[in-house]
Formats: sequence, C-alpha cells, structure tokens
Amino acid sequence: MGATKSRLLGFTPRYPHFKAFKEVAPGFWNLRAPFFVLGGTLNIGTQMSIVELAPNAFAAIDCCPLTASAATELNELTSGGELLVAVLTTHPFHTKAIGTFHASYPSSAERKWYGCPRHLAKVTRDANDRPIDWAGDLNNCSVRRKFEPVLLMSIPDGAEFVNPVPPTRNHLSTVLVLHVPSKVVHVDDCINWIEGPGLLMRLAGFSDRTLHFHPSLTSVGLQPTQQAPLQFREWVRATLVDGWDFEHLVSAHNGVLIGNAKSKVAALLAKTDDTLRKLSIKNAQADAERRASAAWDGSASQAESQAGPASDVRCSDCWSDVDIDCG
Repeated sequence: MGATKSRLLGFTPRYPHFKAFKEVAPGFWNLRAPFFVLGGTLNIGTQMSIVELAPNAFAAIDCCPLTASAATELNELTSGGELLVAVLTTHPFHTKAIGTFHASYPSSAERKWYGCPRHLAKVTRDANDRPIDWAGDLNNCSVRRKFEPVLLMSIPDGAEFVNPVPPTRNHLSTVLVLHVPSKVVHVDDCINWIEGPGLLMRLAGFSDRTLHFHPSLTSVGLQPTQQAPLQFREWVRATLVDGWDFEHLVSAHNGVLIGNAKSKVAALLAKTDDTLRKLSIKNAQADAERRASAAWDGSASQAESQAGPASDVRCSDCWSDVDIDCG
C-alpha cells in the first residue's frame, strides 16, 4: 500500500508496512485468519480486531491464532503488549484461540479480560495452564458500558446469548462492538459479509459481496416465541439502522465491508422483514397448539394453558434491552 494515501481507504495508514493487521479506518486494525469446518474442507475464516481506546491504549476484540508476522505487528502496535489494556471475547463459540492468546497477553491488573458467560464458565486456563482472570461478563450492561464513549456494545434482542442451544448450530447471538472514532462495527456470525465464496458456499446460496444474517436466524437462532422475530427486527432497526453511526463492518465469516455498511444493513433488514413476519406467525401457531394440547390432555394447569409465551427480557437500563466452536 506504501506510505501514500490509500485511494480505497481514503486515509494514510499509520503502519503502511503491516501485512497481517489491516487498518480499516484510523485507529481500527483487523486481522483475518483461516478457520476450517466440515472436516477441513471449507474455510469460513475468522477474525480479531485491535482498536485504539486513547493515546497509548488499545483493546483486542476477539482472539485469533497469530502467525509470526502477525505477532510482530501486534507487538509493534502495542509496544510488546504493554499498551494492550483490554481483551474482549464477544462470541460464545469463538473460543479456539483464547488460550494461546492469553498465554502471550495474559490477564493482569493492567490488562483486563472480558468475555461471554460461556467463556467464563468453560475457558478458565490458558495454553500454558495459567488461570484466566476474567474481569467481567459481557452479558452485564455495566461491563459493556465500561469503554464508552469510544466503544458501544449491544447484544441482539430475541436471541439466546447465555446458553445458545443447540450448540452445534445456534451461533446467531454475539456482542456487536462499534468503535465510534473509526465508525467500524466488529461482528461475529450474527451478520456476515461474504467475499470470494468458494464452491461449497456458492452452492449454499452465498454470492460474492453480499450481506447475510446468520443462517440460524430462521431456525434455532431466535427464541421460539411470537415476540422474538419482532424483537430482533426492532433491535436491528434501533441499534444499527437508526442508532449507531458507522460506515464499515468487519465480520468473522468471511470479509470486511468497506463503506456503505449502514445502508447495506438497512437493505438486509428490509429484505428479511417478510421472513421474520412469517417466523413470528409460525411460532405463535406452534405455541397455541402446544398450550391447547396441554390443556386438553390435562398436562398443564389452567394458568399455564392461558399464559402467553415468556418475553425476552434484558436489563432495562441497556440499549433495549459435544460443543461446536466456530472461531
């Protein structure tokens, strides 16, 4: 790219010699890494990002295996890790590299690690068998707000974040992170920008340079209630379409969307609106049939047979409020 201003990015990269960590916008670096599924036949890719919180202070969003060159770049950016003050692991099933990354950049009083409930419960020691001292749970609103106003974080409404089931397929929910100064959103799985899909992905219906919600959205991703599809739609609208000010989006699987990301998310939501409406109707019918059958068979109390589905309640002070890993 050289030291001159990039025509594509519209700014001069701070470290123009970097090859692994690409500066998407000023103060936001993204690393792409391979991640294979289906017995090693399909590379869906994964990611991590480094964001500048303040002068001489950086945070890592997610973890990737680091090649020697990537580690060299990260150490140059963060003065050997000394300026890396926080690590945020945002997706319940992106766990593979946590242990090795912690071995190189361990939790300490100067470097706080924050993760999903599943990480805190299952990933307790690193590759050197040292304990991981998790400083906070990202399911907690107050933890997600620790880095405001530089970082904004949000979890999708209508989806299960704490214990997604089945673990093999329900990878919709995550913590989306907006780095406000760079106007870049970091997201794993929930929204995917597809670039250069291989044959298997093309056969599955993924075209080049297209934006998609995670495939589990229409099956197990949302809670099986009438309200959940509407809650998800309104969360996307309030947070991503009407709320956050962003231009770019980096997605784990499998690319980086430069420019017009906000409008593309709005178009994706509009395209998906009828699908979510039909899913809401389907869930309502299934719930009504279940409650009617239980009442008829006498297997439910009168109160249970008359009660509607449980609402998807999040903390009121927030925005709205064999396991298979995928990164």
